[in-house]
Amino acid sequence: MGLALGTAVACLFTGTWTPRSADAATTVPAKAQDAVAFWTADRMKQAKPLDARVPAGSAIEPRERPVSGEAGTPHVFPRLGPSDARVSSMPETVLDPTAPVAREHGVVFMVTPFGLGRCSGTSVNAPNFSVVVTAAHCIHSGGHRGRWIDFRWVFVPGYRYGQRPFGVFPARWIDTTRRWRTTGSENYDVGAAVVSRNAGGQLLAKAVGGAGIAWGLGARQVFDIHGYPAESPFDGETQSVCTDTPFLGHDVLSILSPGPLNLAAECRVNGGASGGGWTIGDGILNSVTNYGYTDDPETNFGAYFGKEVGRLFTRARRVE
Repeated sequence: MGLALGTAVACLFTGTWTPRSADAATTVPAKAQDAVAFWTADRMKQAKPLDARVPAGSAIEPRERPVSGEAGTPHVFPRLGPSDARVSSMPETVLDPTAPVAREHGVVFMVTPFGLGRCSGTSVNAPNFSVVVTAAHCIHSGGHRGRWIDFRWVFVPGYRYGQRPFGVFPARWIDTTRRWRTTGSENYDVGAAVVSRNAGGQLLAKAVGGAGIAWGLGARQVFDIHGYPAESPFDGETQSVCTDTPFLGHDVLSILSPGPLNLAAECRVNGGASGGGWTIGDGILNSVTNYGYTDDPETNFGAYFGKEVGRLFTRARRVE
């Protein structure tokens, strides 16, 4: 497995697109009809993971480290929609991505300077019924010289073999944790989008439901890890999930970057799964896939959800 390091993506985008303010989110006006017309099944299949290989160097510290002030007071925002319990510990193909829970997860598509790109994302319950949470590197290349990755940015929940069972939801507002935009630290690699209605006039969470979201919890959780891996042996056309996956420890190398240490869990996914949701309990989002190491394909690393993620979600939920 090898998923994106923000610094690697930042290098790709430096000098390519005109930078926007690193101090605010960006508004991306779009029409659902235009998004549907552009994102044909063929273009979606051509989209490549917005990921860069991470060299060997995986090391996991098994004990849970305290997150001090970053955790803050624990918060849990409830889930919207019915539950669908599953039991498994290795990646499995989701046979029906339109089923409850599965349909909250989908593929993020965007156009980059290098062609059509893709990540994974999750619909999250919010007062505006329109929030998608993904990895920050699927929205912004990271650091104070970073660029917004916002051209033709859409979310397709329940995607399977080019099918768009709930339509296409184009972004109208995107943002990341502020620490990602200022430092590019993988420890803050979390982003969010507020999407427009689909061509049928539906709001995202009204159409598919929305995961809850929690931040400030202890790192030691048991996760269901969702996403659309697109590198061999996967093809990005089906959703995968690793269920009942326990916290293994922290990435030792993440101590070199600002912020709470990243989380490790066993789930053999690869490029394209970036931004895929890690849920706990009854469908509560508590991390997203960020990266992995080429010498450790079994282990997936995700961001800890602390106060910075709480602030990001608060900004997204207030967008009208």
